[in-house]
Amino acid sequence: MSAPPPLSSRALRRQAIPPPHVYKPPPGPFYDSELSPNGVINLSTAENDLLSGRLIEYLSRPLAIYPPHLKYRNTLLTSELPTVEDLLPTYVNDHFHPLVQVTRENSVAGPGIGSLLAQLIWAIADEGAGVLLSSPFYDDYVRDIVHPSFATPVLANVPADVDSLSMEVFPYLEKSLHEHASPISGEDKHEIQVLLLCNPHNPLGQVVAREVVEGYALFAEKHNLHLVVDEVFGLSTFKSNYPPAVDAEFKSILSYDLAALGVNPARAHVLVGPTKDFGASGFKLGLLTSPSNPALISLIRPLFNATPISAASDLFFARLLADKPLVDSFLKENSLKLGQAYDFVAKWMEGHGLPFVRANAGVFVVVDLGPFIARMTGSADMSDQERLDRAVAAMLEEKVFLKPTTLMADPIPTRFRLIYAHPRPVMELALRRIEKAFGVREAPLLE
Repeated sequence: MSAPPPLSSRALRRQAIPPPHVYKPPPGPFYDSELSPNGVINLSTAENDLLSGRLIEYLSRPLAIYPPHLKYRNTLLTSELPTVEDLLPTYVNDHFHPLVQVTRENSVAGPGIGSLLAQLIWAIADEGAGVLLSSPFYDDYVRDIVHPSFATPVLANVPADVDSLSMEVFPYLEKSLHEHASPISGEDKHEIQVLLLCNPHNPLGQVVAREVVEGYALFAEKHNLHLVVDEVFGLSTFKSNYPPAVDAEFKSILSYDLAALGVNPARAHVLVGPTKDFGASGFKLGLLTSPSNPALISLIRPLFNATPISAASDLFFARLLADKPLVDSFLKENSLKLGQAYDFVAKWMEGHGLPFVRANAGVFVVVDLGPFIARMTGSADMSDQERLDRAVAAMLEEKVFLKPTTLMADPIPTRFRLIYAHPRPVMELALRRIEKAFGVREAPLLE
């Protein structure tokens, strides 16, 4: 039998990229109170289950399906039916208060933020060019930066004692940018062409203060970079009993007068989407907008002709987004429940003396399980990696999985990103399983 035909040169180059060290979630089954009560509780995936019941009830009501929903995307878009292309801009205008109104013409709707980011990077970064971001960072950005553009993530490694969401981050961004403009001996050169900011931040769970966002815009202008701002958690903010020291209110960069700052608005590109806010990430919808760069939008829009938003996602979310009173009510209730869920876990962490990064946004909190790990491993002669491996294995043995933030370039090797946006009984069971994994007492829980 002859050998199979060779892969393309592009595929071979991608195949040569070494995979990162990844703690993958187990294959399942995952916890369900009825179907799989002994399944693994997955606290690693940034999903929101707090209002799933309400959304399912709403989407289960009788729904009118028309012939255009069964045809190619272009048929639906050119029909008289409302689509997410029509309604997502309105959602952004109503809640993000942009200086320039977002329209169907200056935005692109696509099947998820990751897909939009990947095509955006393809359009604004050359092959091998650097996309600069600070640590810690959302690790799946690597996937979207590298494929399909073959651009390169470039980290500004921020020390553990420096707040990477403060003005103190800029010397580290400058250092990384200059090192890659004139690399030290033996290192590859990756000219920085893009600066990426996540606000609210993943994994740190905080709204980035306005002065810092403006600092990013000025940094991009100074170095002639594209500025990409991921605001997918912009409406998943909350008040709590454990706020950050700087409890900033989220303001979209779309609402900033960048020109008055001396920044060309055409360099700023923003990613938004409703699925995180509604706990429906599986519907895969997002919006890229760059109101001052119509040429870029025109370039990217046809890239989704082969991979459009599904008609089913459009059908469900078009009805949801058109119901403005429901949207307002849902967002308000989601904010309240996120704050309560965060407080529940924060009280537990406080009860165990576990350091954590105080949050005011998102569905996650970064917690340092160092005290638990030290108790479990004692004075054994082990590396940081070995201790982390043992901690992850111990939790998996008790059917709970958390993602270590070492995967996100966190300089603190004992921290984890813990997703708390689960119904109270599930979260309580997960915390008790963690305690059992490390052999610690049960801490009091909020009633």
